[in-house]
Amino acid sequence: MGEAILAGIITSGYIESKDIAFYELDKNRINHIEKTYAVKCVKNIGEGVRYSEYLLLAVKPQNIKQVLAEIRKYFDKDINSLISIAAGVSTGFIEKSLDCKCSVMRVMPNAPALFNRGMATISSGQYSSKKDQQFATDIMEQAGEYIMIDEKLQNISTAINGSGPAYFFLFCKYMIEAAVKNGIPEDDARTLVTETMIGSGIMISRSSLEMDKLISMVASPGGTTEKALQVFSDESMGDIISRAIDNAAKRSVELEDEFSDRP
Repeated sequence: MGEAILAGIITSGYIESKDIAFYELDKNRINHIEKTYAVKCVKNIGEGVRYSEYLLLAVKPQNIKQVLAEIRKYFDKDINSLISIAAGVSTGFIEKSLDCKCSVMRVMPNAPALFNRGMATISSGQYSSKKDQQFATDIMEQAGEYIMIDEKLQNISTAINGSGPAYFFLFCKYMIEAAVKNGIPEDDARTLVTETMIGSGIMISRSSLEMDKLISMVASPGGTTEKALQVFSDESMGDIISRAIDNAAKRSVELEDEFSDRP
């Protein structure tokens, strides 16, 4: 996700490559990012913190404590501001880990940001300034769309937009498999399903109609679509989706509990 956001920034011209630096341990990743985006890898976290106004924290939750402990050695709340895309890590936890009233923005992006079609939710920490809020929204705008939400909604957001692409991918996988089973070549099946999904998304975004009305536009009484929808209803698809999202949100809460406001 860090690379997706970086790509959006570079492609849009919002920030020039020469004004961006990154820190990474994996040598292959370092070579790839430097060659692809013409940005410099700093020697250590301290160098990155000292010479940066904004820090984008794009690390896995299990590494967050170690990374914050290193950042804390060099962090200056009067100079540095932090944007975190680490799932399940609260702004309060980061503030206490850095032991200061620092500006922290929390963001939940998603995978389509890789193609500048991401959907992110953004929340402000208690010490974030309007300037820092604006910068965070500007950054995420380079990779797609965003909405501002209260931080208490970030866990359910993780289950919706954060995990959501995987749900659509799974549904598409089953549609493609059904098409192939019934004789459509796999490449054609993938094209049919992909373009149908994209077109349906555009239809939703450009229409003010409720979902039920959109469904009824496709499902003629006694027709083929109605027969398919009846199977979904009989198998309680709505309950399945609801339970799946509840499970994802529950896991996000568990992660947040692991990274409570106590470092």
